[in-house]
Amino acid sequence: MEVVQLLKLIRLELKKHKISGYIMAAIIANIIMLVVACLLPIVERLENDAYFINYEMMFMMINLMARGTFIVFAGVLIAKFIIDEYKNKTMHLLFMYPIRRQKIILAKLIIISSFTFISIVVSNIIIGSAFYGINSIAHFFTAPLKWKFISEHAITVLFSALASAGLGLIPLYFGMIKKSVPTTIVSSILLVSIVGSSNGEFSLFNIIAIPATLAVVGLFIAYISIRNIEKEDIN
Repeated sequence: MEVVQLLKLIRLELKKHKISGYIMAAIIANIIMLVVACLLPIVERLENDAYFINYEMMFMMINLMARGTFIVFAGVLIAKFIIDEYKNKTMHLLFMYPIRRQKIILAKLIIISSFTFISIVVSNIIIGSAFYGINSIAHFFTAPLKWKFISEHAITVLFSALASAGLGLIPLYFGMIKKSVPTTIVSSILLVSIVGSSNGEFSLFNIIAIPATLAVVGLFIAYISIRNIEKEDIN
């Protein structure tokens, strides 16, 4: 019964916030990332650089772009699904329903984390596959794509998507302090710029302990938000 009620809340939230609009935005983001992926080896040729010389480096960059893009998306969703509803007082109406506040917030956070995880995984698949097809025609580089790398990269993508789903909840803490939409979105951008920044082949995200720890921090923030919501005076 509890699960059924939660699923109904999730469905209502998806309908209320018109998730199709965010899916369309994700598709547009995928197109932009694919264009960038195709431009990078072209620009390198013009500048006589040699960084994106194989699929391995390109797929790492695609994962980096997808991860950063959808962590920011998570901040936008938090702002829209939670912070904005506090500012517009619509959260008052939701909390008048004969449903525990905790379930309402949990439903919203499940949507946000699921969207982040699924978007990163699907984007890697779509952009990676599209780039592979384009490269077979444009011949940006000729080194073959090895199955061993594909399997290893798949694990990397799943881990990064899972970590990002938790990490993407951290802006909730900053947004809830003053119920500020700009603060929520800016904090997600700063988070990406710090954790996702890359220097050659190195980024903080490559140190497994860092994204894993930040993901736990994000989940802890979500837990605290859900736990305290029953005691909070929304007025």
